[in-house]
Amino acid sequence: MGRKTVLTLLLTVSCPATALAQGGAQVGPPVAFPQVTAVPIPLQSISGRFSSLNPTKRLNCRNKQVVGRAVSTNLIMVDERFCSRGQTGVLVNVQFSNPADASRMVVGSRVTIRGTFRTADEDRNGVFYANFLIAEKAQLVDAGPRAAPAPAFVSYMICQPPELDALAGQLGSELCVQNTIVENLAVTGPALEAAARSPKSVSPASEEASDPNAVICHRDLERSDIHLTSIACARSNYWDWWGKAKSREDRYWTPAPP
Repeated sequence: MGRKTVLTLLLTVSCPATALAQGGAQVGPPVAFPQVTAVPIPLQSISGRFSSLNPTKRLNCRNKQVVGRAVSTNLIMVDERFCSRGQTGVLVNVQFSNPADASRMVVGSRVTIRGTFRTADEDRNGVFYANFLIAEKAQLVDAGPRAAPAPAFVSYMICQPPELDALAGQLGSELCVQNTIVENLAVTGPALEAAARSPKSVSPASEEASDPNAVICHRDLERSDIHLTSIACARSNYWDWWGKAKSREDRYWTPAPP
C-alpha cells in the first residue's frame, strides 16, 4: 500500500466525509489534537526540509560508525564529515536493529552509531535532488549520561502527522508541519489552526513577522514530501532560514532553527 493510499485512509477514518470537500478551507469548530504515534516514519533529508518514505538511488558509504547529537529517537545530527560529504551538521536517519536502542536516544545527548551507512537521492521534478543519509541495521554503541531531554536545537518538517488528521480533513489538504510545533500542540495548536486556514499562496521566502515564533503557513510549492500536495506550516524564523538558504549553495543541508 502506497503512502498516498495510507494517508487517504487516515483522513477518511478520522474525519466526516463532509469535512473532506475540496472547495477551500472549511470553517469548523476548534480541532482537538490527539496524541498518537506516526506510522510509518518518513526519512528526513540532510537539512530536514524534505521527507520521503523510500528515496531511491542509494549508494553505500565507507564509514561504519559516526558520532553526533540525538535529535529524536531515530534521527541524529553528525559532528563529523563522512560518506564523501564535505559538511558537518547534517541529519542522519537511524534504523535500529534493536528497537530498544531508541529509548536511549535522549534529545541533545552525544551518541555513537554503528551500522551500514547509505546515501540516497530523490528527484524533485527535475529541479533538484533531495539528499538523504541513512544508518541501516544500526546499533547504539555509546550514549551520553541519561538525563532529561535537552531543548530542541534543530527542526524538520513532518508531513501528515496523524495528530493533524482532523484539521487536514477540515481543510481538504494534507499538512506538513515543523516538528517542534507538532510536539506541543496544546500550546501551538490554536496558532497553527488559524494559520493553516489562511495559507499564503506565494513560495516561502524570508519572513518579516515581528515575532520569530509566529506560525506561518504556505501552499507547499516546494513539496516537503514529493507524494503530497500540502500546506506547509512553520515558525517565521524557519521560513526566514529557508528563504535565505535557497540562495546559497548549501541550501539543502544547513539545519533549520528549532
